[in-house]
Formats: sequence, structure tokens, C-alpha cells
Amino acid sequence: MIDAVIFDMDGVMFDTETLNMRAWMEAGTLHGYVVTEEMVHAHIGANVQFTRNLMEKHFGPEFDFDAVRADRIRIAFEDIKENGMPVKPGLVELLDWLRGRGFRTAMATSSERRFVDFYLERSGIRHPFDVIVTGDMVTRSKPEPDIFLKAAEELRTEPVRCMVLEDSYNGIRAARAAGTVPVMIPDLLPPTLEMERLFHVKLDSLKEVAPLIEALNSEGGGAS
Repeated sequence: MIDAVIFDMDGVMFDTETLNMRAWMEAGTLHGYVVTEEMVHAHIGANVQFTRNLMEKHFGPEFDFDAVRADRIRIAFEDIKENGMPVKPGLVELLDWLRGRGFRTAMATSSERRFVDFYLERSGIRHPFDVIVTGDMVTRSKPEPDIFLKAAEELRTEPVRCMVLEDSYNGIRAARAAGTVPVMIPDLLPPTLEMERLFHVKLDSLKEVAPLIEALNSEGGGAS
């Protein structure tokens, strides 16, 4: 039985993964480094420290992660200010549906709180969640389960009663490890055989979430 839904942010709520990838690549070029798509893919869903470790391991100890990341953030924010916040189809309708039926909701994102506030402000979606857990609120990053366990705890429900909406491999790994019901809505990364073993189901968009919840709850079911 599902009584709460936990949303990832980038790639699930907002179409920002492509923007972030381009921003990382442009920022790397500004500092004389080639940041590849594969490198960005490897840290999708993870927090700042995970990303720092990955890039410093690749480029060496002289890599100025903080400077490159600052330019990455500037480039992404400037794009959003100029072009608007790309909200994923079905997000607003799903949030309204969940609220109207008494489901509790959380956002669990590896991003920092300042990104959450900026994205919500720019999207016009104001404080729709009962709980927001950000990457700087937990010690271990996705793919570890900490962020989803904390979200379930703050929602005051059991992980098994939480549906997690994720687009990233690290997010699906974390959701499964936490004992939730992982639902993959792919964005940049297609499902792999590993993901198919871990997620409960793959959906094409947020528009399919409400019917899935109704079906699971009518069966009295949850994760398989």
C-alpha cells in the first residue's frame, strides 16, 4: 500500500539533466579540461562530494573542482533565468492529484537547498512538499539509501509504503537499498539490465504515476 511519494528533482521534476551536462562541459572548457558526457553520467544523482571525488580522481589533485563547479552553476542559472525553468510534463497535475487524495510527498535530491529554492521559485511551484531532504542533510550520497530513509522517517511512514520516482542509476540503487518502491522514469540514461532487476516498474512520464498508484493500492500491493 502506497501512502507517500518521494520525488527526485533533476531529471524527474525538471528537465535539467541535459542543461547540467552542457554546463559542466562548458565550465570544464573554460578551465582547460575536457569534461565528457560519460563523466557527467557517472555522477548523475550523486552529491557534491561524490562528484568532487570522481573528477579529482580523473583529472588529478591539481583540478580546481570548486572553480569549475562555480562556473557550472553560473552557466546553468543564467540559462534558466533567460529561458525559464523546464518543468517536466505532468508534474503540476500529479502534485495536485496527490494533495487532493491525501498522499504525503517529499523531495529527496542530492542537490543543495539553494538549488531547490531557485528551481521551485523559477518554476512557480511553491512549497508543494511535506518534506524536502537535500544532499547536504545526509552523510552518504546516493547510491547509498540514506536520503530516502531520512525522507521516509520525516514523512512518518515506512519505506515500503513510499514510492520513489527516479531517473538515475544511483537513485534507483538507493531507492531499492532503502526498501522503497523504486519507479524509474528515464531521462538521459536508458534502463540497463541492472536497473530492470532493481526497479519495480519503468514509466515513460509523470503522467503515468497516478494510475500506477491506484493500481498498486487497489491490489494492496507494493514492491515485488
